[in-house]
Amino acid sequence: MTNAPYSATTLAVRPQRLVVVFALVAASLALACDRRNDLPRMQDELLTAAVSYRARFDDLKRRADAIDPRLRALPQDTGAAAAQHTLGLARTAIDQGLGHLQQLPTLLGAWVKSENPRELLRGWLDGKRRELEAGVTEASSELEAVESWTAGTEQRAGAPQPPAAAPPSAEPAPDDREPQADGSGAPIR
Repeated sequence: MTNAPYSATTLAVRPQRLVVVFALVAASLALACDRRNDLPRMQDELLTAAVSYRARFDDLKRRADAIDPRLRALPQDTGAAAAQHTLGLARTAIDQGLGHLQQLPTLLGAWVKSENPRELLRGWLDGKRRELEAGVTEASSELEAVESWTAGTEQRAGAPQPPAAAPPSAEPAPDDREPQADGSGAPIR
């Protein structure tokens, strides 16, 4: 009695299959190593994004702080109330963005110690970045609206107007006159 070619007692492994198995194992190990080595890069990316957003929100906060006294100095009519409300919305968006950024160091420490730090970092980078960008856009838009309204109201309320351009006169400028026949010596072009 002989064993069948594919029986359990026959140990025949083709070299091509062995190479493919080793290649798959090596690729999965390399991917796992890349993921572990990817963590510091992701942390740097997160911290860089946080520093950038912090600077942007700080600039927006300075703009809001500069608008507030100008807005309060204007007559308090219905337009001023709407502008104050819009300024309040901008400040809320700024404060929310700064609040998210303020929590980041604590969150980062907890994420690094967790089982899946990459997913948590990636989630923040993808989700919060969109949220922070929307907050910057919203606050910028609202501040621009309040600045525009404030500037227009200041101008209408009697702030010094820039001098209007002089209307063109019907008399030509001295250099554009025709030479005088009396020999006055006017320049000839």
